[in-house]
Amino acid sequence: MQPKQPSQYPPRQPYRRGGQPLTPQQRAAQRRRQRAQQMRNRVAGLLMLLAALSLFAWGITALLTRDPLHGISMPAAATQSPAPTQAPAGTQAPPAQTTAPQATAAPAAETEGENAWMMRLVNHTHPLPDDFDVELGTLPNGLQFDARAIAQLEKMLDDGNATGLQLMVCSAYRSIARQDQLFEQMKQQYIAQGMTEQEAYDKTSTIRTPHACSEHSSGLAADIVAVNYQTLDDGFGDTPEAKWLAAHAAEYGFILRYPKDKEDVTGIIWEPWHFRYVGVENAQKIKDSGLCLEEYLGEA
Repeated sequence: MQPKQPSQYPPRQPYRRGGQPLTPQQRAAQRRRQRAQQMRNRVAGLLMLLAALSLFAWGITALLTRDPLHGISMPAAATQSPAPTQAPAGTQAPPAQTTAPQATAAPAAETEGENAWMMRLVNHTHPLPDDFDVELGTLPNGLQFDARAIAQLEKMLDDGNATGLQLMVCSAYRSIARQDQLFEQMKQQYIAQGMTEQEAYDKTSTIRTPHACSEHSSGLAADIVAVNYQTLDDGFGDTPEAKWLAAHAAEYGFILRYPKDKEDVTGIIWEPWHFRYVGVENAQKIKDSGLCLEEYLGEA
């Protein structure tokens, strides 16, 4: 075999447009540009990946915090009461009845002295002080309630469940700070839907109360649902559990705090799951009067 003869032609040089060979400096510059372009491509790819992950995370967060009226049930229990989500955007409160019981202020003995704590009015115009404190007891599911009334709450649940119902507390005490967080969260959801800041605030105020105005922060309010119906919506009012509570809660010292025909007075939509402890005697009087708590206390 003949050994390979060396080429009689010089090595081929890289050419640029115009047919002129690239100098070593130009080739080095070209390689730098190529590496820079590759780096830009990698950075762009990473940014797109981060954007996709952020969008995914936002979607999961929105799904977990969305209104249960859109089909999401709230968790059964938590150490700190979960966010009770209610009423989708655009829900209008039913109009008040054209006739209503005559409001009669409660006797002073019912709102002073030993009864003051259980008859305390907490709403948009009667906020709790920022330094408000209450001794709490703990329910079997980890939620907390005023220690002076928790036994009555547990007895009501036990007696109802003894009849074959499946009553459970899904939300009870919430600190003022936690309530503020939930309020701001819902307000931002409405702003994201296109409402102005004021519109979002006003809408949220009909579902979640502003700073220090929630009964949950008093330790005397509980959201009670059924094990097989844990969504906070009007449909709960048709369940056997809601009907039993409406009929018997007063026997244990609880009132339906936000009745269906009192939205204009309470400022809150109908909540067939929200019960407030006021004491057995007071609860029976309020139920028999047909008044909401504001009317009964002469604060309507």
